[in-house]
Amino acid sequence: MNSVLLGDTRDIHHHGCEAVLHQLVAGLTSVGLPPSTVLNGMEWEPYGDTCLCAPLVVINGEGALHHARPVVESVLSLAEKRRAAGLPTALVNASWFANTPEQTRRLASFDLIALRDGASRCTVRAEGIVSLDAPDLAIRQAMQWRVAHPDTVTAAPPSVSDSTRPEITRKLRAFAARRGWKYLPVLYPPAAPRPGAKSRKIWRKLRLARMLGPLTRWVFSPRYHAHLAGVADMDAYCAALSRHRGALAGRFHTVCFCLGLRIPLVALASNTPKIESLLTDAGLDTARRMVNLDPLTAIPPFSEAEATGLERFLASAEQEYIALFHRLRLLVAPVEAAS
Repeated sequence: MNSVLLGDTRDIHHHGCEAVLHQLVAGLTSVGLPPSTVLNGMEWEPYGDTCLCAPLVVINGEGALHHARPVVESVLSLAEKRRAAGLPTALVNASWFANTPEQTRRLASFDLIALRDGASRCTVRAEGIVSLDAPDLAIRQAMQWRVAHPDTVTAAPPSVSDSTRPEITRKLRAFAARRGWKYLPVLYPPAAPRPGAKSRKIWRKLRLARMLGPLTRWVFSPRYHAHLAGVADMDAYCAALSRHRGALAGRFHTVCFCLGLRIPLVALASNTPKIESLLTDAGLDTARRMVNLDPLTAIPPFSEAEATGLERFLASAEQEYIALFHRLRLLVAPVEAAS
């Protein structure tokens, strides 16, 4: 029995997205549901027959489903059409913020929902929607890396990530240079383009940037500077992140990697409360961990309470990942029996 995986976000060349897709494919395969098709983005209409007829569609929501954006309506309509046809649909690895109450209630058309932060789960449960607990799968990737590399030496000054917002990325890069900290974006330079318009655009920009050399900083958005400065390999990224005594995170997935690698961090707010919510879930003190740039001089180590809370969170997360893939397998049991 195969599945269709919708929501491949690797076209932005981002280690967090790479980690999530790696874990989703591996997890589905481990329970006998290897994806026969992995579709870029969440706009399913161009792949109508594939998405409407597959025995199981799994949607990787990540951070796209907020503020009633058009993609929210798109994934809801897919679940409703498949429910009418008697076929199961799952929404996993998702946050859910600032959508309408009606849209939240329509999540009932999904046969399984797994949300990656506590605030999102509270939002949907307030409208009577049941969801599983399972934090972002990039955390599992980082946890597995740490198990495989237990002797990594952590001695270098803190690292600084990029942000989803170019103007914040510019400030973060300047902050890193001013402090002598390592600028370590979660974006990376692609070796080749991936399917999707975003990837082709990044590929063209980076080729031109290499020709322009130092002039690049005056021509391109900091978003593309981050791609140029990033570490190309995900394992090398985890290794680089682990060598630093702490991290200033401007992105949700940088936070995820830091948690899985057990690296002390502070973070800037994102476009939704997903970072604050994840830190709370992980047992960390948001009063110490959510910061502004200007007064920041150091990354505080984990307190004893934070360290204990984080270990408890990570142990629980692994059990939640196992349960998630087991539950996904159970969704196709009636389909298998009927066939």
